[in-house]
Amino acid sequence: MVSITPRLTRPRPPDPVRRALNAPPGLGRPLALGAALSLLGALGTALAFVLAARIIAGVLTPPARLPDIGEVLGAALGLGVRALTGAAREALSARLAAHATAWQRDRLTARLLALGPVALSGRRAADLVTLSSDLGPRLAPYYARFLPGRAHAAICALVALGVTALLDPATAALLVVTGPLTVVFLYLVGLATHAATQAQWTRHTRLAGRLLTLTRHLPTLHAFGAVPTYRDVLVRSAGAHREATLRVLRVAFLSGFVMEFAATLATALVAVWIGVRLFGGEATLAPTLAALMLVPEFFGPLRQLGADRHAALDAEPLARDLAALDAVPGAPDGTRDAPPNAPELTFHGARADLTGVTATLTGTVASGEHVALRGPSGVGKSALLHALGKYVAHTGQVTVGGVPLDDLNAARWARRVALVPQAPRLLAASVRDNLRLAAPDADDRALWTALREVGLDGVIAALPGTLDAPLGEGGTRLSGGETARLALARALLSGADLLLLDEVTAHLDGDTARDLHALIGRAARGRTVLLVTHRDPPPGWRILTLEAP
Repeated sequence: MVSITPRLTRPRPPDPVRRALNAPPGLGRPLALGAALSLLGALGTALAFVLAARIIAGVLTPPARLPDIGEVLGAALGLGVRALTGAAREALSARLAAHATAWQRDRLTARLLALGPVALSGRRAADLVTLSSDLGPRLAPYYARFLPGRAHAAICALVALGVTALLDPATAALLVVTGPLTVVFLYLVGLATHAATQAQWTRHTRLAGRLLTLTRHLPTLHAFGAVPTYRDVLVRSAGAHREATLRVLRVAFLSGFVMEFAATLATALVAVWIGVRLFGGEATLAPTLAALMLVPEFFGPLRQLGADRHAALDAEPLARDLAALDAVPGAPDGTRDAPPNAPELTFHGARADLTGVTATLTGTVASGEHVALRGPSGVGKSALLHALGKYVAHTGQVTVGGVPLDDLNAARWARRVALVPQAPRLLAASVRDNLRLAAPDADDRALWTALREVGLDGVIAALPGTLDAPLGEGGTRLSGGETARLALARALLSGADLLLLDEVTAHLDGDTARDLHALIGRAARGRTVLLVTHRDPPPGWRILTLEAP
């Protein structure tokens, strides 16, 4: 006896592109309401056409009779319902698109802010800018037309087919044959459209990225005489983008032609079939005329859905990028707090969870201790600082005062940590505005105290306007050492008890670097400091070294 055991199959994972497109909450209710309006409009249209066919048949066939007032009012009522439901459905679709695109834009902004520049370091800024700027134009047609259009086409086709089957089963049989063929043709054309649309989006983002790069680095290109070369690159990129766009338009034209040809051919077949049967006396005028009038209502929404399908295809490459951003790992967010005061840090095989980072750190940093982090270039020293600040995820074990780093609440931990990067970012604003980024409520006395701790008070006092002196774009009024000191003053002003310093002396000469190291040792007394450096560490600082696998 042979026993048959049912084979268990894993459920197919959801498509990340569809998941990204259908992520906005609250889509179900407006789509259901739109479907109800489509049903009401389709029934109103069917009522109007059936009564209109009776009126026409009554006038044309002997004995001729005047239209019945009830039939005229019924036909007018059906047309009115059709118009009102169509207008309501358009307004509802517009509101749905506005809600969904606004939600997607807010979600993209929140995701980019949550990931931060380190987790996004492998992505070009121009691609992210293009993604944000094209989000509305590419997603709005999907939510406004294609998503509601699917239900509308299905409902209208079923109502038209059902009413036609009651009026003239032979015409309904033709629709049953030609309708699926039209959908098959549309699907086959859509297969070619996928690749063309993806290629067009790639060319579009590449052209936007190159244009943004040219704009950002135009002074450098002028200085090295590279403007003509890069202009030629832009011309070639624009040509490739134009060809890709024309390819998509050609496929879209082919899709529209297929739908129009199928609908026209089916309508002609129905008209000829009805005419033959009418002349042969096998059918009556009123039901067959109503059936003929309903044929465009069967193919019309399908034809419109074919055109709106390209709106969905335009949205898919963008949704694929949104799904890729969702897949980027972020630092886990917990609920616990680190112990008060300067934290003790413990590392065991710890490294940032970023591509290319392989070296790990094992060791302990005591509370209030100043430690230099060493290792060859590119092994992940800076990335480990970002992981310690919960800007990116990490592997291995990291504890803060005995609490696992992943269990710490990110927002509350951020107030305990201050990161000074290798190239500090300064706003094109005043000294006061730059310092208050770390402490918005700090008064001038606190600002001068922080400047005094880093030995920058004399420099700022000599500027016209002192604290109100504008620093220029990127802090051009300050030298490299002064910029590093201002960034350090900002970190001290934040009140953080863990300072993460990433190569703050990388661009300074030896004497200035030693002075800044000594200043850090004095100003950060009582705080835990982790300094990434390739120079000799300050006297008395312990060294921890990242270990290659």
